[in-house]
Amino acid sequence: MELQEVLIVHPEEHKPRKSQQEQLELINHHHKHFGSYVFFVAKVLRIDLREPGPTRKINLALAGIMFLIATYSICFNIKITFSTRHLSAELAAQLLIILWAVQSLISMGFLIYWQVYGHLSEFRSKLAQCQNLKGLASENGDKYVEVTTRCFFSAIFLTCSITAALATKYHLEEKHTEFQEKQSFIFFYPTLRPLYTLVTTYLYIVFNMTLFILIHYTNATMLEMRYFNDEISKFNGSGPGASEKLIQHLEIYSDLVSVIRHLDRIFRLYTFIMIVITIPSMIFTLMMMNHRIHSFFDLVLCMPTIGLCAFSFFAVTIAPARLHDEICRSKGYLCQNRSIWFPYRKEVYLIANTLCSHMEQFDLGVSVWGFALLSRPLILGTLSATAMMLSLLTELALKAELLNEV
Repeated sequence: MELQEVLIVHPEEHKPRKSQQEQLELINHHHKHFGSYVFFVAKVLRIDLREPGPTRKINLALAGIMFLIATYSICFNIKITFSTRHLSAELAAQLLIILWAVQSLISMGFLIYWQVYGHLSEFRSKLAQCQNLKGLASENGDKYVEVTTRCFFSAIFLTCSITAALATKYHLEEKHTEFQEKQSFIFFYPTLRPLYTLVTTYLYIVFNMTLFILIHYTNATMLEMRYFNDEISKFNGSGPGASEKLIQHLEIYSDLVSVIRHLDRIFRLYTFIMIVITIPSMIFTLMMMNHRIHSFFDLVLCMPTIGLCAFSFFAVTIAPARLHDEICRSKGYLCQNRSIWFPYRKEVYLIANTLCSHMEQFDLGVSVWGFALLSRPLILGTLSATAMMLSLLTELALKAELLNEV
């Protein structure tokens, strides 16, 4: 009967919920962990749609106009790419640029969708209910948000620098290729070509913003999960009121599971599309490298392309892989805490066993549209497949050169 009394105690007697206003203050206090710097850039670009009101309507209209202009520019580039004759390396480069633009356009659509339908704000509220964001207040939390913020602004700076350098190179050249001549009429007049550079830069910045929203929110969940694991590892199962405290941990874990599944629902389709686009991008990059890189200088020229492909892949996969690692560690921390299991106490043992069974949810994490979890094995498998593709392309290129010599 004592066990039944422990199990039916109302959760509010154990862990009082904060009011909505208190949760809002808590979220605002940890605003950096939820991409406040990202949304600062969003305000500058007029794509911040979080707050309802006239400003949101204006921003939505401007974002819609930019979306239509970007869609037109991508369609125009696709048209002239397939209507112009290219060498294989040039065709790979053009297809790579188109894929990046499509990737950025899709990212823009997702960023607008998440804000308009309130998915991000709903997630923040759910996460704050779990442990009052104690994981974000840890030293690791400050470290992660600082590193992520630096990486975000570095990515923005590099993006703007590369697009500005390419635009400057185009305007300084006296002769242009047939493709470049056609592309200069993208907005009907060659003098308006700088507008294409601005649209491209805008898209790439929005792409970075969307990626770092994914990183920030996944890291926030990972930090809360890590704090929970630390609490489980330090839990004194032999102390007074151990069964009641263990029920609190059971409830917290249930809340965290709900948050993780909500995170997966937000990002699962986006991660799927990004990986589907990134893999062909890596293949086209390998094709371009195979034809163009014949010296160290050629390698330096191709570094921005290689870096962007690597960045887009690892940005989508590393943060979810960290979260998956923390989820997998939970059961280990629980089982290794001897004070929970020894000496044997029926109430504590049964509650711990129930918590242990709850931790056997192997589909927890950010998935690739439900097909597979973003984890270290997935990253390793993708990189292995890419290496195999590189070796295959290299071998085919050598055979083609031998045939040409014959």
